[in-house]
Amino acid sequence: MRTRNILILVVVVLLIAVVAVGYLLIQSSGNDTSNDTNDTITVSDGDNNVGTSDSQNDGSQQDQSSQSDIISASKAQAIASNYLSSSSQYSNFGAGSPTLKGDVYYVPMVVTSDDAQSAKGTVVGYVKVDAATGEVLGVEVQDITTGQTINEPP
Repeated sequence: MRTRNILILVVVVLLIAVVAVGYLLIQSSGNDTSNDTNDTITVSDGDNNVGTSDSQNDGSQQDQSSQSDIISASKAQAIASNYLSSSSQYSNFGAGSPTLKGDVYYVPMVVTSDDAQSAKGTVVGYVKVDAATGEVLGVEVQDITTGQTINEPP
């Protein structure tokens, strides 16, 4: 009788663990569209103000002039959207809201089709756009088996 109770307890604990892991996996896949703003710079389209996630502001004129030489976030998004629509390989993706990291805009590749392997609205990678020239630098995706980042050329 005692062995039976122990087995039932083990089964219940394992069932609870499986449900908890499943819940966490579903929650993490729903957060794929969130923007990561740590150490990034965001550029507003209307007035060309530049804001940083860090609270450092040295007032350097050189820093301000270099920021005014970059393309806008909406322009980077349009460039990425054109790049995605021009390739049959990326026909199921749209361009999300760009994030500026250094001199490169990372524009999310968002699933827009119900026929795609991932759920609609899922971010599956990033189109990298040079902030100074507007040139597409390539695509960054995650290998689904190893989780490693893969950088594909344009």
